[in-house]
Amino acid sequence: MNFFKRCNIYALIMFSAFFFGCITEKTVIEETPPMSRQAIEKFTITQTDEGKLKMILEAESAIIDEIKNIAQLKLPVIKFYDKGEYVSTLVAESAVINMETWDVRGIGKCNMDNAKNEHLQTTNLMYDAKKELVYGDHDVKITRPNETVYGTSFEADTKLTNIIIKNQRTVLE
Repeated sequence: MNFFKRCNIYALIMFSAFFFGCITEKTVIEETPPMSRQAIEKFTITQTDEGKLKMILEAESAIIDEIKNIAQLKLPVIKFYDKGEYVSTLVAESAVINMETWDVRGIGKCNMDNAKNEHLQTTNLMYDAKKELVYGDHDVKITRPNETVYGTSFEADTKLTNIIIKNQRTVLE
């Protein structure tokens, strides 16, 4: 056989192997299971009681887990109301809200301001929606117009009027 015939035969064999190799290979497409999570930008929840505002929660974004019925929030701002009247605002770095009970777990730095210009600072607090209480087991600082109160844990209503502080130290100004 001359050189050109051998090259043509080899080229034909190589082309056949490539061509038939591509044809016989099956493409498998797997079905994607349904997602139990949703991502939402500019997330908002409004809660009312007998037609009056109770809470408005806004967050930059939320990842909702429908199976666990929770939402992971980024930079949430929660405004609390009592019989439709504004009482306070809670801001956290992030939070998790239970979509059944409306309980919120603030994660990271948490700040709360009330309508009387009182300010609470702590980390990792909880909001119990049924009891309408905010509480935490980390250091807390409450600033009022004439005093600053420090403590190691706290429990307060959303108005910041009834507050229990453990191991408190007060600085009068």
